[in-house]
Amino acid sequence: MVSLRDRALAALAIGISVLAALGVFEAADAHALSDAEARLATYRTLESDNLALASGMNTQAAGLATYVQALTLEPATLRELGDRDTLLGDYVTGSGQVRDSLSRLQQESAQLGIGTEERAVASAARAWQAWAQGRRDAAEAAAGHPLDPRLDAEGSALFSAFSAADQTLADHVRGAIDIAAAAVERQSARHNQIFYSGLAVEAMVLLVLAVAVMRSVVRPLARLTRTAEELAAGQETRVPYADRLDEVGSLARALAGWQTSSADMLSVFERSPIGICRLSTGGVILEANPSLERMLGYSSGELDGRPYRDLTPEVGHYGELVTGRRERVAVETRYQRRDGSHFWGSLTVSPVHHLDGAVDYFVAMIEDIDHRKRQEFDLLHRAGHDSLTGLPNRSLFDDRLEQALRAARRRRGKVAVLVLDLDRFKPVNDELGHAAGDDVLRKLTGRLGTALRDSDTLARLGGDEFAILLAEQDQAGAQATALKLLEVMEQPFEVEGQRRPIGLSIGIAVFPTDARNPAELMLAADSAMYRAKRNGTGWALAQSVLRLA
Repeated sequence: MVSLRDRALAALAIGISVLAALGVFEAADAHALSDAEARLATYRTLESDNLALASGMNTQAAGLATYVQALTLEPATLRELGDRDTLLGDYVTGSGQVRDSLSRLQQESAQLGIGTEERAVASAARAWQAWAQGRRDAAEAAAGHPLDPRLDAEGSALFSAFSAADQTLADHVRGAIDIAAAAVERQSARHNQIFYSGLAVEAMVLLVLAVAVMRSVVRPLARLTRTAEELAAGQETRVPYADRLDEVGSLARALAGWQTSSADMLSVFERSPIGICRLSTGGVILEANPSLERMLGYSSGELDGRPYRDLTPEVGHYGELVTGRRERVAVETRYQRRDGSHFWGSLTVSPVHHLDGAVDYFVAMIEDIDHRKRQEFDLLHRAGHDSLTGLPNRSLFDDRLEQALRAARRRRGKVAVLVLDLDRFKPVNDELGHAAGDDVLRKLTGRLGTALRDSDTLARLGGDEFAILLAEQDQAGAQATALKLLEVMEQPFEVEGQRRPIGLSIGIAVFPTDARNPAELMLAADSAMYRAKRNGTGWALAQSVLRLA
């Protein structure tokens, strides 16, 4: 016999396999989109560096012309203009900018496979720079008479050659940017199509599973419940599903035996794997079968006469059943065992009527679904929490941040975000091992929690990076919280018999002062954290995204 449990597990395995396959396919497509976006970003960086190169060349050329012209002046006048380093300031600045830009262009063009165009630009730029150095030397050697039209004409020709090569590279890069942007747009559209198609497939899988459960379990149980009511009322009826080879079929055959004789009916009541009891219209248990007694931890007959509300708070349906406003009740609710422990049960309650239509009693069938419900709750918890520290993970933190900002917009309030990064944590991992590092992270979580309110959210974003959400908190409150966090971290951690100091670098950003949405707020706080780490100040305020925009 293939049990409903086995069928459910098989269906669940199929569903998980489909979802996993969709996830792998979507991840691969997302990787392709990321590659396309990275290539577009590199082209744009190359374009920016090429503009910087042209700017540096122009600055250097202007500086050289100014310097040569200054050398035509009388020595006394020249001294009034400044020393040699002052006169050469623009020339040197432009030269450094050209050198840095050429270095970056070489790396980026090699990455993008356009070395031919870049080499032409670099060659022209270096040729002009070599001429510029020679022109400078010649001008200094001919102090007082530095002008040389022939050399200047040669320099102009070299600079024109550079400008032509640079324009060719710029045109090539601009065309490549347009192509890459179009590729990103196509890849993004394809990714969205795959994502939404995946959602449709997932919804279809869930629908198929729901229909399968409805057809194989819920509908048969509802039909058998109606049959039991008819048999209890003495009506002639045919028991369906007796040919099925699962639990539903077992119950159907049991009902068929009840139809044959009252003795057989009692046997069904006694042997049913599902907890069954008869309830009075006042909510008192008239009798319970052994399965229900075992399920609730009672001995034989101990449930008889007990109020049903002692077992579960879900009793509001009784009035509707008695008055006829509802024909049946099917709910999932918690039950209390005799030892005080609780479990989840699937409850179906139907009334049994007298021949005159009045309700005689209720038949309640209770199935233990505690294992399934616990699995559901565990999956929900693990999906939103870090397995090492038990803190909310990035996904749950992002969700709470979105809700907090939505509430703040309605109330015109403030929300603060702190991004934390650990200092001196990497040596613990490298020298004492990851187990020691994990121990520090667990202890550190406890310490940080002592500096926060119950309403604050502390989350682990990954590695040694944490974030804190402070609802209804302004910049001053966030700074005070940051100081408390730094204070609780002052004591070293005991790890493997050693005392290891662990510090914090904290970035603070406040909505709506520093950002308008969650992504901007996190970016502002993250940037502030890196600034605090670089400066060694412990904490730093965000440089407002709104003010910089």
